[in-house]
Amino acid sequence: MAERWLSRIALAPTGYGHFHVEHNRGHHTRVATPEDPASSRLGETFWAFWPRTVRGSLRSAWRLESSRLRLRGRTPWTWRNDVLNAWAMTVLLYAVLAVAFGPGVLVFLALQAVVGFSLLEVVNYLEHYGLARQRTAAGRYEKVDPRHSWNSDRTVTNVFLFQLQRHSDHHANPLRRYQALRSFDASPQLPAGYATMVVAALLPPVWRRVMDHRVLAHYGGDLALANVHPPARDRLRERRLAAPGSGAFSPAGPVPGPARGPRRGGPTRRSAGG
Repeated sequence: MAERWLSRIALAPTGYGHFHVEHNRGHHTRVATPEDPASSRLGETFWAFWPRTVRGSLRSAWRLESSRLRLRGRTPWTWRNDVLNAWAMTVLLYAVLAVAFGPGVLVFLALQAVVGFSLLEVVNYLEHYGLARQRTAAGRYEKVDPRHSWNSDRTVTNVFLFQLQRHSDHHANPLRRYQALRSFDASPQLPAGYATMVVAALLPPVWRRVMDHRVLAHYGGDLALANVHPPARDRLRERRLAAPGSGAFSPAGPVPGPARGPRRGGPTRRSAGG
């Protein structure tokens, strides 16, 4: 319980407290599916993803809390609503700062809030780009496993980011503490750490050149297995057909080593100290 309140406090400066609700009860349930506003799609730029995820995450958080409270016979308009009490922290914080430093500080607070939650969302963007869970014979999505998140086994940035870059294990085992997060051979790997990849994500031509062929290689060249941005589907298919046998549709060429398609068996674990 204490950690949950600490997470809301940490999100208060950016006014993004609803993320606490959406991330735990929405994103972790729908990750790597078209229904998840926080899972970016192959061919979707960050600038197209940003409004979709900001709007979609807010709506999802409100729906989740409203449903939870209605099941308990309560109205959503109560202090027990975790979205509202998280926003109340932001209002209180901003009010105190405005009294202490003058109303002009509100402009700065608004700007830093946008920068802050945009940084959070650009990290979301690169963590699941193009990855998809497949439908089972029963019509449900397969269980989340390490194939559904991008990892980055860079020692320095993992230390500074509390092993956030071992994102596959975080989703496959969401209750595992960050100190114990592991790396898996089945996890797709980003070509660089988060600092570099965040910059690349802000530059769509660079991002496409670096990442699109890696998504395709992860699925053995089968575009149908990826989570594809609908407006980009035809363009991606044409680029794929224009380079038959290349193993990728990027000018950068195929990813070194064999392409890894979805595996039916369990993931192979790497050393926890990697």
